[in-house]
Amino acid sequence: MKKQPPPVPVIGASQDSSREDELRAWEEKQRHRQQTTQVPEPVAAPQVVVPAPAAPVAVPAVDASAPVAAVSEPSGYLAMPEFVEPASSDPADRLEHYSRGILAAQYAARANHERAEQQKLIALGLRLQAIKDEELHKHTGFETFGALTDARFGIKKHQANNILRVLGVAQALEDVTTQELKERPLRVLVPVLDTHGADAVRETWAEAARHGNVTDTALSEAANFLGYAPPKVQSVLEVEPPKAKPAPAVPVDESGRVLERLRVLAAQDLAAARREAEALQAAVRELVEELAGNLDR
Repeated sequence: MKKQPPPVPVIGASQDSSREDELRAWEEKQRHRQQTTQVPEPVAAPQVVVPAPAAPVAVPAVDASAPVAAVSEPSGYLAMPEFVEPASSDPADRLEHYSRGILAAQYAARANHERAEQQKLIALGLRLQAIKDEELHKHTGFETFGALTDARFGIKKHQANNILRVLGVAQALEDVTTQELKERPLRVLVPVLDTHGADAVRETWAEAARHGNVTDTALSEAANFLGYAPPKVQSVLEVEPPKAKPAPAVPVDESGRVLERLRVLAAQDLAAARREAEALQAAVRELVEELAGNLDR
């Protein structure tokens, strides 16, 4: 059944007009309006332009011999604890929760600092070793390797040499500890590395770490315990040879003093010494003849 539109009152109509006539007139008017109104043409759907596939980009060939930069993050670092709201609403529990997070953040910061200092020692050592091996100071106007490191990096010659001395030890310990590796304690392990290798260095470190803080003394004792320390050379007591008894003094007579005086004079004036010696010889001859005459009487 067709739904009838609501009645529309006609303003100014006579009160005697019937309601049916009014409705019929209104319907006719609506029908005429619909017929005279043009129906809009359907709008065509917009065309979607699909872009053509791009031409393949030529990828340059990769040189297999070229060094490839490492993309992996260095291991051994601790992630900072994430902030998490405590589950409890009790103030004491919430404070305890936040306190544990603060202590964990401080611990991670200390551990990461020590690991960074360890990696710094190795990174400096590798590059200083390369500069020294390639003698780059000769090609950059510096007289010595130490002069270059001091001028360019603020590293004195003895500091650079100390880093190079313990570089192998630091590399051997890189995978067994994240602790900061200082140059002085590592000196103890240099002869261990040279004689017994990297495994002995790691074993010595682990033995020293069992007893607490790793110091040069602890490393030395661990190396001795494991038999990796170089043998100590016992100092040999020097026995003093018996002192030779001085030869008895020979009494110096007058003739000896005269001869010694002539030798000193000869070193200064040979001609004068010869004249004096000849005169002395003549005097001695006369004395001998005189003594001989006296004996004949």
